[in-house]
Amino acid sequence: MKKAPYQADPLPPWVTVDKAIAEALPNLRPLARVSVSETAPLRSIEAGGQWVKWRPDVAPYMNEPGDLITSRRFDSVAFVGPARSSKSEGLVINPLTHAILAQPRVVSVFSPTKDAAQEWSVGALDSLIANSPELRERLLSGKGGDNVFGKKFRGGCRLTIDWPVKQKLAQRSISLVVGTDYDAFPDDIGGDGEAFPLMRKRTEAAGSRGMTAVESSPRKPILNENWTAKTPHEAPPCEGIVGIYNRGSRGRLYWTCPDCSGLFQPTYDRLAYPDEGSPADRGAGAYMVCPHCGGVIEARQKAELNALAQWLHECEGGEIVPIHDLKRNVATASFWLPGPAAALAPWSRIVSRVLEAEETYSETGGETALRAAYNVELGLPYLSRARGAAEGLTADALRDLASLHPWQECPPETRFVTVAVDVQSGRFVVQVEAWGQDMERVVIDRFDLFTPVGGDDGRRLDPAKYAEDWLVLEPLANKVYPVTGAAHGLRPLAVVIDMQGEAGVTPNARTFWRDMKSKHRGRFFLQRGRGGDNVKRAALLYPETAHKGKDHVARDVPAINTGTDRLKDEIAASLLRTEPGPRKLHISAHAPAEVFDEFAAERRGPKGWEPRPGVKRNEALDLSVYALALAIVLEIEAVDWEKPPAVLTIGPDNPRAVPLGDPDNLVEDPEGPDVPAPQPKAKARRGWGVRRGGSKW
Repeated sequence: MKKAPYQADPLPPWVTVDKAIAEALPNLRPLARVSVSETAPLRSIEAGGQWVKWRPDVAPYMNEPGDLITSRRFDSVAFVGPARSSKSEGLVINPLTHAILAQPRVVSVFSPTKDAAQEWSVGALDSLIANSPELRERLLSGKGGDNVFGKKFRGGCRLTIDWPVKQKLAQRSISLVVGTDYDAFPDDIGGDGEAFPLMRKRTEAAGSRGMTAVESSPRKPILNENWTAKTPHEAPPCEGIVGIYNRGSRGRLYWTCPDCSGLFQPTYDRLAYPDEGSPADRGAGAYMVCPHCGGVIEARQKAELNALAQWLHECEGGEIVPIHDLKRNVATASFWLPGPAAALAPWSRIVSRVLEAEETYSETGGETALRAAYNVELGLPYLSRARGAAEGLTADALRDLASLHPWQECPPETRFVTVAVDVQSGRFVVQVEAWGQDMERVVIDRFDLFTPVGGDDGRRLDPAKYAEDWLVLEPLANKVYPVTGAAHGLRPLAVVIDMQGEAGVTPNARTFWRDMKSKHRGRFFLQRGRGGDNVKRAALLYPETAHKGKDHVARDVPAINTGTDRLKDEIAASLLRTEPGPRKLHISAHAPAEVFDEFAAERRGPKGWEPRPGVKRNEALDLSVYALALAIVLEIEAVDWEKPPAVLTIGPDNPRAVPLGDPDNLVEDPEGPDVPAPQPKAKARRGWGVRRGGSKW
């Protein structure tokens, strides 16, 4: 085949000399001596569905951080703040506008991921340029002038849209590097550490004109729950944006009280609101109180107070001064804006969302909503309440809280029983919990299974090697626990089994589940755990697609995906609750000693739960996690306890009830295994039991 001739790119159209000179003149224009805040009104912003000129008076607290982009004293600017504070507008868009129109330079804007960078470029930047005539006129249209990840402008500004990977943070010289939503960046960039020092390194070739700017709401956890501030503006020890703030000038925003002229920080703890009503009603009544004179500041005064506000930074010894009087030698000008000062976040919304998150925590023990409210609405790093509680989670503390409930019996007001099974080398570990109203529960039994069904050959169980060994778990579905003071006992509502462990455990677990599906419909569940704070607490899922190898055969086997760290947070709080009530987890004083030790076998670190040094067994804690995950997927949290389903009722009419001493009185249950025939309803004894010291649970 004849090779096609080389096709060169077409030459640009012929132009006259005067047009060529006119095109080149912007590149020769000297740098304009104007600030970032002075050029910002030349660009547009979308507000209420319309594009209007940027107004520096809407979020005036962003003017000082933005203007420091051209500082020759500092090499970086860091801004910590809540959502709806215009932090990205003031520290990303406005400096970019300044670089395009006033002081052309190479600019790189980093988003947390490639997808986020593309979305910002296409969804935000392109719209900004299209609706800002001054910027649109400067954008080059030729080859390489307007791409998704790179844009060139007349006058010499060149912009790249990047994400934090090693190749984009190495061997490049950039005059202005900007990072948006910094706390969503990876913790480690290709083994070279966090992104901020690498970003600053890229600006060194520009000398004192180089600048790095980062902004974010705080997302990293507080590392020391016992921390106390040593200086007025010190932040808690955190990684990410708060850590950068702490190493900088530590600027805080101050309002001036209209009544007494006293300076104060407009923080969330200075907001007051009604004690009664829904979160929305209480938020609607929010107002701020001056800490000096007690004067009431209403929400409508926010814009006026922001216009008169000032940033004060921290000198040695704790003295607070304006940035131009700062004597402390730091390279980063850092700022921290409190949530109530955010220009576009009404106090009613801030208060209502925090109160809603508090309600969620109270009802479920889950901290995800509360952490998000602190990070996003208040602009604060979050101290895990479970982590604080976990510090007190010791075996001795649990023994002090132990109940006097009889071992291997259900309290009189038990609604249902769960059995959780952990798979260990050579044994199954079983824990039984009796549940009452509002998720209050008690551990009533704990034992190990070592011998397979039959057991004639003296062999020990091997759950990873022998699928038939799992049959030893089948009787657990019908094991009866007597109800204290009643003539009946209760069989488990369901059995949940861990499906993870040594090679062979998972396929054997699935084989067992398939066998039990036909014999004990809806009574056996498998579970697998996942760590991290950003996973669901519990969800019963089927595998979505066929995976590698033979795993495609498991698409018929559902499993509970369990958020282990989140549920351990809840269990720690439940164990350490000192009074009976919703979600309290009790341990009988008659429980084996190892149960208390195993519940206290782990501690909460900044990245999740981890074993305490020297501790090897944690089965009690894990088994309670499985039981709680089971209750969640069975939607026990949503039960109307005034009208519960039959299997959650008290007394012998419960389909899982068995009359004691008459095990042959059985009928076929269409929803599961054999259950006892209905018996005359007996009056149930009230109360879960007696705590040490004689008080009611």
